[in-house]
Amino acid sequence: MKVYFVGIGGAGMSALARFYKKKGYEVLGSDSQLSMLTEELIAEGIPVSYKELKKNITRDIDLVIYTAAAREEHPERVEAKRRRIKSILFAQAMGDLTKQYITIAVSGTHGKSTTTSLLAAIFIEAGLDPSVIVGTQTRELEGKNFRAGKSRYLIIEADEYDRTFHNYQPAVTLITNIDADHLDTYRDLAGVIKGFTQYFQGMGEGARIFVNGKDANSLKAAKPQSIKARVVKYNNKAFSKWPLKIKGQYNQVNAEGAWQVAKFFGVEKSDARRAMKAYEGSFRRMEELTPKDSSFCKRQKLIFYTDYAHHPTEIAATLTAIKEKYPKKKVIVMYEAHQRARLTLLFSDFIKAFRGYTEVWLLPEYQVKGREETSGKSAWDLYNKLTKAQKGVEWLETVEDGIQKLEKEKVKDSVVVFMGAGAIDNKIRSYFKSLLF
Repeated sequence: MKVYFVGIGGAGMSALARFYKKKGYEVLGSDSQLSMLTEELIAEGIPVSYKELKKNITRDIDLVIYTAAAREEHPERVEAKRRRIKSILFAQAMGDLTKQYITIAVSGTHGKSTTTSLLAAIFIEAGLDPSVIVGTQTRELEGKNFRAGKSRYLIIEADEYDRTFHNYQPAVTLITNIDADHLDTYRDLAGVIKGFTQYFQGMGEGARIFVNGKDANSLKAAKPQSIKARVVKYNNKAFSKWPLKIKGQYNQVNAEGAWQVAKFFGVEKSDARRAMKAYEGSFRRMEELTPKDSSFCKRQKLIFYTDYAHHPTEIAATLTAIKEKYPKKKVIVMYEAHQRARLTLLFSDFIKAFRGYTEVWLLPEYQVKGREETSGKSAWDLYNKLTKAQKGVEWLETVEDGIQKLEKEKVKDSVVVFMGAGAIDNKIRSYFKSLLF
């Protein structure tokens, strides 16, 4: 069977493509841009085209799986329809997969990837041999975002964007927290909470919903009597600190949630502690970098991180963890906003998130192909507002300008955080390599 992935370079799409490849399918696909993930897929024998053309869809293709970002008029989708090739959304493909396993789905606005990775690490340590699909890469998964296990357990990251998780039927779901995000889908916080409630309502009587007992929005989402699954609270009372190398109190809560789910499946706490202690972190979640060539960084005592944070709550949490780890160092944040809709609806929260940090260097906002926006608040608006609120705010046209600024101005004794969910990470990988992998 030959399967074609439209938007194969996405975190979830690439993991699912690897899953199909491991199961013996012939896999290929396309993406609009080169990335570390697409290069890895090619190295693994999965052809990737960077030109999204109708000629890519040949008559020998049996199934097309497409990302939510690929709209109906996408040339490859149009050609698949013309050829009458079965085409399904990524969420539908994942939904079908959840029915074939004992699926444990980790969801929530913040911390999904880290919590999924921690849970996977615990299951692996306990010998439960799970299959895993997650939106990041970890050492536990051999530097990948996918693992093919031999047991009936499947651990997945369940995204609420575009109501993706409404397609899933997990036996257990873990909710880290619920916050105002993806408001282009849900309109407002009440809509987000309702979206999670609808997700819960799709679960059967024998299922379990683990919710953060100190997150009011999660508790509200899990309250309706129409939910058949049993609701279990975690983090509703004090718990012993986990031996994590990754910083931040929020990661302690993530770890506790992962443990409570693992305990439900009979895992010993000693196994959980060993897995937590060994866990080094994951791709783009406070991932430490080192320059490939620039010796100036060593002379100037600079420390570099890349982080996926693109929501005000995530930005504040990550920067708080950085300050906790390096209380005496100056923090420089180079930030690329992700989509105008989020920036517009949460504009005042973005201002608060950056407050108090010595230097904030802003880049033009990243716009997802097929979801480009021309109205609403821009990164330039954020820059203008921040310059009035605090000192040390700079505007950069490109990531390269930021690297040159670090070199020319001889910035010293600082922590530099490259932050955002868009193209910023791909660009900085030209200058830096990971200390994680």
